[in-house]
Amino acid sequence: MAKIDLESIAGQSMAPTFEDFAKNFQENIANINIRAKFGQVESDKEFTLDEDGYIVGSVWSEAIAAEVMSMNGFQATTGRIDNLVIGREIYGEGSVPVDHTIVAATLGLLTSQFLKMFPKYPIIYFTRWGNMRKPFDLQMLRDNPVHKATTSKTGSTVIRTTI
Repeated sequence: MAKIDLESIAGQSMAPTFEDFAKNFQENIANINIRAKFGQVESDKEFTLDEDGYIVGSVWSEAIAAEVMSMNGFQATTGRIDNLVIGREIYGEGSVPVDHTIVAATLGLLTSQFLKMFPKYPIIYFTRWGNMRKPFDLQMLRDNPVHKATTSKTGSTVIRTTI
């Protein structure tokens, strides 16, 4: 069994409250297994990416998703993989809404949780990593990254974008 650097995991889990720290710490520990499973392993299936970084054809697996995430500079986590699987079940070959708040609600997530898993370009990453239909207005989504989700005093989520 590999050694676990608890000090490093604790550093990555920092949060303003102990409850948030404990939640982050548990998530980071849970993700060790998925990183070991998918982190450095290349998929046994061959796949090709198009000019926008989307998988060509209907080939998809969790390992391929993890490999594409890695190519995009992200680590595969249980949360990301699980939500891609759920998203593929919900949307299938149909179009995914371009409003990430709708997709988050459909998956049963808060917008902030969805943005943590799929930051800056949430719909692009969600559809790319899940090999779902490419959004028809891909350029508009690229031109308007989602910078941050904040919660207002009334509890509603406010999304900041650059237009």
